[in-house]
Amino acid sequence: MSNTYIIEVGSESAGIVVRDRAGFRFFSASRRFSSLDGKLFRSAREAERAAKSRASSSKSVSPGFVTSLRRALPKFRF
Repeated sequence: MSNTYIIEVGSESAGIVVRDRAGFRFFSASRRFSSLDGKLFRSAREAERAAKSRASSSKSVSPGFVTSLRRALPKFRF
């Protein structure tokens, strides 16, 4: 069994997990997954599920963001 795994979500590198005495520690590869950085998981598969969940929750753009963007850039059509 390996001690280090690369976690990818789609074609994006989320980070790596490294086995230690307590489980698998996550090290993020991009800012998108920084909320998982340093978190301990029971398995590499659990860390992968968390990264996928994080990626799917950050895909949608908040409606408030679109509204504020329209106010900031009124001459552009969206």
